Amino acid sequence: MSKDEAYAELRKRPDLEQTEADARKMLDEIRAELVSRIGIAPWEPGKGEAYTGSACGGDFQNIPGAEKRRFSSGRSPGNLPDAKWAEALELVKSIAGRYGFNRQGTVVDRPSDHEVTFGNDYGAELWFGTAVNTTLSLTTGCHLTREAHQRGTP
Repeated sequence: MSKDEAYAELRKRPDLEQTEADARKMLDEIRAELVSRIGIAPWEPGKGEAYTGSACGGDFQNIPGAEKRRFSSGRSPGNLPDAKWAEALELVKSIAGRYGFNRQGTVVDRPSDHEVTFGNDYGAELWFGTAVNTTLSLTTGCHLTREAHQRGTP
């Protein structure tokens, strides 16, 4: 893919600021529902930055203004009991699906240790898991910043 084709593809996507707002909204909704409906412990913020950013790779490397972001949702202290895992997973799947995260994969599935991912059409990945603690994180796909999106040329 040429640089112009890659840039044109990125312009079809929502800009990074909109993607970030949607990601934060989804993570907030999932955390709140897990606490209220499943009964897990309230979330504690992670240490360090709320998100980190990086340049894109693959077809989108070296495109000015193209970035990915990773959000950590902190943790809910303690393990989510196996008896509640299926219900919690269905809740996360339902909410994530409303935000376009329709590709599900299992990373780990054994007693007291579960981790799944959900992906979207832009290469984003949502991670949900439980072992020592229950965690939730998200990495966006590659998106242009609002400024780069509006600029119209690479």
